[in-house]
Amino acid sequence: MMLDKCKTRNAFTLIEMVVVMALLGVVMLISTTMIIGLMYFSSTEIGLANRNMEVVALANLFRSDVRVASFAVITTNANKTTGLKLALLSGGQITYEVENGAFMRKSLQGKQRLMGVQDVSFQLLNEGLMVELNCLDKADSGRTRERTLSFRASLNGARK
Repeated sequence: MMLDKCKTRNAFTLIEMVVVMALLGVVMLISTTMIIGLMYFSSTEIGLANRNMEVVALANLFRSDVRVASFAVITTNANKTTGLKLALLSGGQITYEVENGAFMRKSLQGKQRLMGVQDVSFQLLNEGLMVELNCLDKADSGRTRERTLSFRASLNGARK
């Protein structure tokens, strides 16, 4: 009688299982790294979009205030611009100035902190007013980037 020399294989060997586990570990490491990178990129982009929306809202607020002003006075201290006073057509007054590193708006409704700035300058132009804000943007990585924001607005007969 002859013995059947065919062996049937019912399981994986230990080496095959270790190789498969190592490959799965590498795939998981790569995918986790990519997901974390995408999440960081997404949060950075969301922060930048929020910052840009804040700047647009500030520009619109400044322009709407200047449009309803009858005249403007730029306040200075030791040849340095410290603020802007707008006399409104309705008789009120709005003041923009830097206070403790923040760009502030003061009106009858109270003080409003608009954004953090390093420096501000106002200019009376023939066609209206211009404000320049020097800001420091702080990134998540701890780096800071300086940027200058400029807004122009038409004034009803701009006079200093």
